[in-house]
Amino acid sequence: MIDSRVQQSYSPFGPARPALDFPLLASVAILCIAGVVFVFTSSAAHAWQATGGQSLTFLSNHVQRLAAGVAAAFLFYHVRYQFLEKRARPVLLIGLLGLIIVLFSPQLPGTTAKRWILLAGISIQPAEIAKYAVLVYAARRLSEIDDSPFPADRKRKFNGLLIVCAIALLLVGLEPNLSMVILTAAMLFCLFFLHGLEWKKIAVMIPVGVLSVTGVVLAKPYMLERIRAFLQGISDPMSASYHVQQSLIAIGQGGWFGLGLGQSTQKHYYLPEPYNDSIFSIVGEESGFVGAALLVIAFSVLIIRGWKIAMNAQDRFAYYLAAGITTSLACSFVINVGVNVALLPATGQPLPFVSYGGSSLVMSLAAVGVLLNIAKQQNRAMKWQVSTRLAPRT
Repeated sequence: MIDSRVQQSYSPFGPARPALDFPLLASVAILCIAGVVFVFTSSAAHAWQATGGQSLTFLSNHVQRLAAGVAAAFLFYHVRYQFLEKRARPVLLIGLLGLIIVLFSPQLPGTTAKRWILLAGISIQPAEIAKYAVLVYAARRLSEIDDSPFPADRKRKFNGLLIVCAIALLLVGLEPNLSMVILTAAMLFCLFFLHGLEWKKIAVMIPVGVLSVTGVVLAKPYMLERIRAFLQGISDPMSASYHVQQSLIAIGQGGWFGLGLGQSTQKHYYLPEPYNDSIFSIVGEESGFVGAALLVIAFSVLIIRGWKIAMNAQDRFAYYLAAGITTSLACSFVINVGVNVALLPATGQPLPFVSYGGSSLVMSLAAVGVLLNIAKQQNRAMKWQVSTRLAPRT
């Protein structure tokens, strides 16, 4: 086993073994191309009415944000991930500062929560940035805990990490953004599990998390109404929420091969935000089961490659970082698809790489750049031993 920091000098743009994970890159490219196509087909009518004849408005905005995301991915592919490890604390502070600022910023018109900051005409969602900031910090702290030979030191550092994570989740919950709280908590829970946290400690965290989520739900009547409608829809589909009913109609109309690109009827003001949260339903309606299945396969390849990169990581920090990124993307995918096929209560989680772009698209592509950089640096001769990974450490 080697130390979590490779014992060699390097610069942020230092030399690395030239390698590229083509299956991962190809799957992300397919998803991004699908996003451009279905954002256009699902948003053209809305853009036409909103702008008085400009049907390409949403597509133009999406392509610009996609370009920003590709640039971020390119940057992080070439910046060694050790650069993030060394700056984990400043990155965390930036993420937490964004979460604090958004709570004191004016709520944007047409929104139900304080989730966005308007900066130079661009809306930024700090929770998306904070999610990965907390991940970078947690990956570094867990790698430090793994390397510490002293049980008391490991316990102190882990308790400190739990406090930091709780603060971040609390700030996101105050927006409120319940789906992001659940998503970030799931990502952190995965890291703690991989770290080897004892089951009795996990058993204590679960009810605490459930009570916290329940408190957020009870504080916001519209969230409680969504859950009530979801539970009623399980026994009686006709009692499901309007969003869920329209999503199922869209997917059902698609059949095996779909109605054809641009032929969706549900995008015409039946589905709320068909180019964003409901875009998977539009994929199912216009390209059918086959198109939706191909999208799921592309995501599956991405997730499998992400886990493979994590398992082949050359140090603990890269292991936790890659596992956290993969878990975050996988949970976002599961939540969005689960809502659209009536398996989960309605929530505002976009489909990574496919939904109408914004902070989620840019940060997801930046995270893919980090994954590709970790894969590029893999060196089996330097890789730490698999047998030590799941040993209880805390």
